[in-house]
Amino acid sequence: MTHPVCSRTGHVEGGGFEENIVLAHLYRAYYQLKPYLPWRLRIALRRHLIRRLRSRFGYAWPIDENAGKPPSGWCGWPDGKRFALVLTHDVEGKAGYEKCRPLMQLESALGFRSSFNFVPEGNYSADPHLRHLLAEEGFEVGIHDLRHDGRLYSSRRDFAEQAQLINRYLRDWQAVGFRSAFMHHNLEWIKSLEVSYDSSTFDTDPFEPQPDGVGTIFPFWVPRADGSGYVELPYTLPQDFSLFVIHQEAGIDIWRRKLDWIAERGGMALLNVHPDYVHFADGAAPAGEYPESHYRSFLEYVKTRYGGTYWHPLPRIMAQFVADQVHARPLAATGKQSRTPADFAQPKKLWIDLDNTPHVPFFRPIIRKLEERGYSVFLTGRDAFQVCELAAKKDLKLLQIGRHHGKNRAIKLVGLHYRALQLAPHIARRRPVLGISHGSRAQILACKMLKIPSVLIGDYEHATFIPWEKPSWIIAPEIIPDRDLFRCPGNRICKYPGIKENVYVPDFEPDPSLLEILGLNRDAIIITIRPPATEAHYHNPESEVLLSRLMARLLGTPGIQIVMLPRNAHQSQQLRTAHPEWFADGKVIIPPHAIDGLNLIFYSDLVVSGGGTMNRESAALGVPAYSIFRGKIGAVDRYLQALGRLILIESMDDIDGKIEIKHRDRRYEKLPDTRRSLEAIVSHIEQMYEEASHAP
Repeated sequence: MTHPVCSRTGHVEGGGFEENIVLAHLYRAYYQLKPYLPWRLRIALRRHLIRRLRSRFGYAWPIDENAGKPPSGWCGWPDGKRFALVLTHDVEGKAGYEKCRPLMQLESALGFRSSFNFVPEGNYSADPHLRHLLAEEGFEVGIHDLRHDGRLYSSRRDFAEQAQLINRYLRDWQAVGFRSAFMHHNLEWIKSLEVSYDSSTFDTDPFEPQPDGVGTIFPFWVPRADGSGYVELPYTLPQDFSLFVIHQEAGIDIWRRKLDWIAERGGMALLNVHPDYVHFADGAAPAGEYPESHYRSFLEYVKTRYGGTYWHPLPRIMAQFVADQVHARPLAATGKQSRTPADFAQPKKLWIDLDNTPHVPFFRPIIRKLEERGYSVFLTGRDAFQVCELAAKKDLKLLQIGRHHGKNRAIKLVGLHYRALQLAPHIARRRPVLGISHGSRAQILACKMLKIPSVLIGDYEHATFIPWEKPSWIIAPEIIPDRDLFRCPGNRICKYPGIKENVYVPDFEPDPSLLEILGLNRDAIIITIRPPATEAHYHNPESEVLLSRLMARLLGTPGIQIVMLPRNAHQSQQLRTAHPEWFADGKVIIPPHAIDGLNLIFYSDLVVSGGGTMNRESAALGVPAYSIFRGKIGAVDRYLQALGRLILIESMDDIDGKIEIKHRDRRYEKLPDTRRSLEAIVSHIEQMYEEASHAP
């Protein structure tokens, strides 16, 4: 799915509540005002903004480690070369046009060739004699926007009208490549251009006006509906203007470091140098330019360090190479299979937000399956309920954004929108096709802001949402009737068999070291207790009354040990302060750090929980489970109750009458449909991705 540039919202990370709102539109406002602002003021504004933001992008600029993964089926560069080097030049104005010849001569002397991209209807005339000279000398000519005024993508209609003119220039100039001004891009709209390749994107560059990088240092194929397509060539080395004029770098260290990283990963090093900003004359470079020696030093570094190990094609040759690989026929003599367009396709980007502890084990096998099928998953997480700590234990790399905002409903509502604003700039830069969560309200809001379809996976039909929190799709257990999933029409609801715990419980392997870590006695009756979610909107104080009665019974029962799992440090302190007698003799243990909940459940003789997930995990493992949850009982819990896997504690009498305190036979009995749940959810996500990626 793609959107016009004018629909882009936040793309500047960090900052405060008001700052996020302002920065979300700052670049767009800047480019609208640019023609009326003095040059020095424009540069000063951009430098000021970048100084404030650069430290926040250290994890993704100039190098985004996630962009170094080769595409599926990647077989390397021609002749076994280590990496590829592509050089391009955007000629923005008259000053740049006058420097094309010395730039061409510099590259020729060092044995390099490049593409010069001219603006057809800019403030200079692209002389056909210069274009012919470039071609004769082994260079390439491409199209750079139409007028270089930032309005190419203002609407679909405007783009279509200008595309007709661009196509005419492409034919007249015998050009096959295109790049938009200001690196604006819409890969869907570009399909209407008669090009072999586009180069209007980048792997990572959060300082661009449209900062959604494609997340790869490899070229990729963009298919058209008629079976044809074009190749996207993202630039992968920072642009010269940004590096030397805006960031004011004194040398080429960043170019060298990024090139070395690309070479190590066998990617494509594509550089865009603007002749407009290169100072060829003697003496110090004036404001807005940088010494020609910077570019010369870079080319000399490439030759000296990597001579003979890199492939150096023109952009059109690179595009032809990729197209040939996409459409190559099977090689019958060698038995090798041809690569399909999917092997060179744009990375299939998904965003998953984890905002509660159970989401970590739930999404782990889903992410693994999706990555096996060629999807790139970006993870965010909320600093709440040990989400980030548990994710680290499960080797899930996420970007921590936002926190829990407590029990007060008004503050929670403000906090919800605040986190959505915090998420938006990070997601706008990566531009995933689909957002997925298990009930993250902030993700749904952020997706709406950015016009990204969202998928809400849910297993509790009584959860409340504000009216404008409507996801694009819902995935829910089959046992929940559609009529209770009121957030979506029937054709936007997909179902999976069993319960969500079936997704990850089959991967569980018991680890007895937990008993020693927590100081648990194997001969004792081990009871795990999860207190009620007192900060949740669905909390009923009756659950706390039942917990107090339960603890009174257990503390009076010999031969037991209790492991209590508060939801956060605040609840832990509250319990210790309100009930010091529970913790007086060491009978009740609170783990000092996040632990594997499934492992604890397996070594427990029974589990009592004031929430849903731990009860359902217990049911999935065959451990006696008792629920003191006193909110509205959902269909999943009723289903487990009917199977005899969950007992609902609904009164004080039930504490004594229903809860059996005894050792259990620790045998793992799986619920039905344990593998079908995972396969169904992943299949639904893939179908939703396909629909979202082809949406207009």
